[in-house]
Parts: sequence; structure tokens; C-alpha cells
Amino acid sequence: MGEIVEKRGGMSTTTTPSAVASARPGAVYPLRPLAQDEVFMGAFSVIRRNPRAALGLPFLASALSFLVSLLLLMVMPSDAYLRMLTDPAAFENQELALAMFTEGGVVVMMMASSFVGILVMAISLGLLAVPALRAAYGLPTTLRQTVGMRAGRLGWLVLHLVLLMVGAGVAGALAMAASVLLIVITMGIGLIVVLPMLFLLMCWLTAGFMFGPLLVVVERRNAFSAVARSFALNRGLWWRHIGAVALVYLMLGVVMLVTALPVGVVTGVGGEIAWQSPQGQDGVLMLALLGLTQLYDMVLNTLLIALVGTLISLMYLNARFRREALDVMLLDAAGTPTELPASPEHFSAHLRHGRTEEPR
Repeated sequence: MGEIVEKRGGMSTTTTPSAVASARPGAVYPLRPLAQDEVFMGAFSVIRRNPRAALGLPFLASALSFLVSLLLLMVMPSDAYLRMLTDPAAFENQELALAMFTEGGVVVMMMASSFVGILVMAISLGLLAVPALRAAYGLPTTLRQTVGMRAGRLGWLVLHLVLLMVGAGVAGALAMAASVLLIVITMGIGLIVVLPMLFLLMCWLTAGFMFGPLLVVVERRNAFSAVARSFALNRGLWWRHIGAVALVYLMLGVVMLVTALPVGVVTGVGGEIAWQSPQGQDGVLMLALLGLTQLYDMVLNTLLIALVGTLISLMYLNARFRREALDVMLLDAAGTPTELPASPEHFSAHLRHGRTEEPR
């Protein structure tokens, strides 16, 4: 079967004739207001349509996060921190946990590693809007296109995510302080109210801010205007989005709980063997165990981030379908050659050229 070489945004990509033939509006998910189950099914369809982009980007983010953690561990080596990484059961050892957290360098290393890890994962979530939106026309998307099409937005995206992370940290600290105070005042009875309220608050904040990274990437918003625009897209859809976010959190909780059991057993047993092994062999065993657990985490994170990223992208599209009739606009602009459907340049090109060409 022959191949077709296309040029998009200065990049050459190779696609098969069958992929080009299926590039039509609604080929992956319907271009109309979607029901809740259709949003979830559409997310899976996007991943199946573009596995290299939808799975490759989160995998690269997970690998980068691991490399940063490994680099920090090499710069500031700590046996206690290494033990924590390779043996989750070590957290039950109070002396070991206290020894780790009393080392100032270890605390800084953990905070830096967590910050970088969350940041790169969130960047991949925002960029997953590229294959999800191109799937509106059934267009295949490569990993290179996913990163390259909006490479110029990475600065604003990073700034936006840093602001969100700082704001989330402050809001979380205030919410926890208020919750602890209420529980103490009510002598524990308030726990019945606090836990559901904290979960509802987390879902509401997630729904309110979750479109921000996509808006920076897709609509070219800056780090600040994306926040107001994200809340605006939730108007009239708050409970729909809060319900979807709550379902995702519950699903993630169940998945993490189930998958943590086997890896906990393996790392626990392997960690004890490594730490009790003769001098000279323990280092090799520890590195092998660390690599195995990190590979497991990378694969799991890749699957979860791909699902969450494409799901948020479909929720973003659905919000615009319902609030702005974006589905009608996309169908009307289907004949305009474009790199990213629903972006400002997409509709500008449509106004300039009309509907004289078929989508590539």
C-alpha cells in the first residue's frame, strides 16, 4: 500500500491512503452536543485513532519526570530516600521516615521532584488537545505534530500551570486548616460533613480550572485570561462537569488501589532482599528494583494521563458545542485546510477562503 506525504505547519508527515480516506467530520466522535457516555467513549476513540500521540506524549512526560528524579538522586544521594522509593512499606518504619524528613536536602529534593513531575504531566494534558481536536475531522496526528503545532504556546502554558499549582496549594492548605479546625471544634463529629465537602470542593475546583491549559493551547489565551474563560465555559454545565470529574476521581482511586497491591508486594519483598543482600550486590538490586517500579508507574501514568487528557478535551469541545454551537461552526468550516480545528486561525482561514476545499 502506498503512502502519502503531507506538509502541515512546515512539518512533513506520512499517512496511509486509508487514514486520509477516513478523514471526515464525525469519523471519530459525533459533531453535535454529546451525552456523558458519548464523551467517555469519544475519549477512548481518540486514543485508538492516535495511539502514538495520545500515549506517546504522556509516556515521554513520565520518562522525563523519572529522569529528573534520578538526576536529583544522583546530585543529592540519600539511602533513606532511595529506600522509600523502592520499598513503600518503609513508610511504616517511623525511624526511617523521621530520618528522611529531617534531612533538609531530601525534603527539597522531594518537593522539586514532585513539582517537576506534576508540571510535565500537566503540560502533556494540555497538549493532548491537539490530537483530540484534530480527531473532530478524523485527521490522524503524530507525536511530532502534537508537540510541534503548539510549541510556541509552551511558555504561556508553563506559566499558567505554575499559577494553578501555586493557587491549588494555597487553597488546599486553607481548606485543610479550616477542616481540621471544624473537626476539633465538633470533637470529630464534623468529619461526617468535612470529607464530602472537601471532595465536592476538589471536584468543583477541578471543573472550574480544567479547561485552562487547553485554552492556552487551542485558543491562544494567556496564562490569566484562560482562567476566566475556563469558568465561563462551565456556566450552565457545572453539575454535568462536576459529576464527570467526580466519576473520574473515583475511577482513578479504584485503579490506583487495585494496581498498588501487586506492585507493593513485589517492591516490598524485593526491597528487603536488596537491603539484606551482601555488600556490592545491594546497589545493583536496588537499581533494578527502582527501574522496574518506575517502568510500572510510567506505563500506568501513561494510560491514565492519556484517558484524562482526551476526556477533558472532549468535555471542552462539548461545552463549546452546547454554549457556542461550535459543532455547527466546525461542520461549516470542514472544507478549510487547517492544522487545529476550533482554533482562531481555523475559523479565520475559513472566512478568508470559504468552503472550496475538502479537509486533508
